[in-house]
Amino acid sequence: MMHRSARKPLLLLLLLLAIFRTFPKKTANYGVFLGVSLPESNTKETTGSKEEETEHKARLKQLAFLSGYKTVIVSPGTFTKEDLDYLKKRKTTVYAYINVGALEQYNPDYKKLRQFALAPYENWEDEEWVDVSQAAWQDYITEDRAKDLAKTGYDGFFLDNFDVYDRFPTEGCYQGLTKILQNLQKYKKAILLNGGDRFVQRVIEEENSGKTNSKVKEPKSGGAKYLFQGVNQEDVFTSYNFSENKAEKQEKDATNYYKDYLKKVQSAGLSVYITEYEADETLSKEIEKYCKENHFTWYNAPGIALSR
Repeated sequence: MMHRSARKPLLLLLLLLAIFRTFPKKTANYGVFLGVSLPESNTKETTGSKEEETEHKARLKQLAFLSGYKTVIVSPGTFTKEDLDYLKKRKTTVYAYINVGALEQYNPDYKKLRQFALAPYENWEDEEWVDVSQAAWQDYITEDRAKDLAKTGYDGFFLDNFDVYDRFPTEGCYQGLTKILQNLQKYKKAILLNGGDRFVQRVIEEENSGKTNSKVKEPKSGGAKYLFQGVNQEDVFTSYNFSENKAEKQEKDATNYYKDYLKKVQSAGLSVYITEYEADETLSKEIEKYCKENHFTWYNAPGIALSR
């Protein structure tokens, strides 16, 4: 018979093993998985059928995969509050994707929102650039999309297509994007901007010149760190060739431009994330070295679809 004093270390060991099983070691820091969705259930009540069991296992498999990352970006369509709770318990931070600068034709509200479309989105046949200066579009993003996602329990918002200001560099566009960011502050969620280097640099420049005050947290003021906490930049080292449907090495001038830009972003106190596409082993080592030296976080996507 084991003595009580001998059982204590064993119980502690079993407890630690249980914890490690529940909270698996993270295999990566960052991942962008807009192409990953969870199996949808056809019924709200549990029936115990084989189909439901298979669906449940598939759902857990996807969630277990995502829990191997410290931070993930997902398309929110099929994720429930319970799914997010599962990931939070495993210390995974989850950002919800929101398309701010463009409108997808498969959006359920497309017919209502297409009045804001400005022009076709190059290389993406089912998307159109939108007029972000319109108050109704701003309300759609902040009062409809973001409000629902905040209630569901996402840790933050991943705002895409701020490059609309590159495409339509008007004062109305700039102020519209700024207004959206200001209105999102009420949800108290972390915000990452995808792209939008021209917009980001103007925000930083205006803050440095004293036109904004990041210390005053009022809707009509605030600099870069007040409006958003970080940026994700695609194609620093790679570039996707849509005509040949493959990734290539980025041109040197473009890489150098983005490196200079990301230094400005970091100097403004913002976090830097990088997403590359199909970087080979040699290039991956170069990117890894660069990111470690600069304390950046990066993800090497296996394809443009951003699936597993």
